[in-house]
Amino acid sequence: MQVELVAPDDVIFSGEASMVIVRTEGGGDIAFMAHHAAFLGALADHEARLYLGDGSVTHVLVHGGFVQVANNKVSILSDAAELV
Repeated sequence: MQVELVAPDDVIFSGEASMVIVRTEGGGDIAFMAHHAAFLGALADHEARLYLGDGSVTHVLVHGGFVQVANNKVSILSDAAELV
């Protein structure tokens, strides 16, 4: 599935992933895989994990924002984010 992780000043990640795990405000961790149902949630300050097709995992510190899932795409719009 396509993943876009952006902060106001930069595109932190843009590419394909097999799974994305983020932490939502008041909801705990949630994992998204290909063809996940539509979803919109507010993000807690926490680490997002992007599981790539080659088996590697990209870790990104996400400081607030929102996650949206639609049409086999995960969009993470963060107030601030940085690769770990």
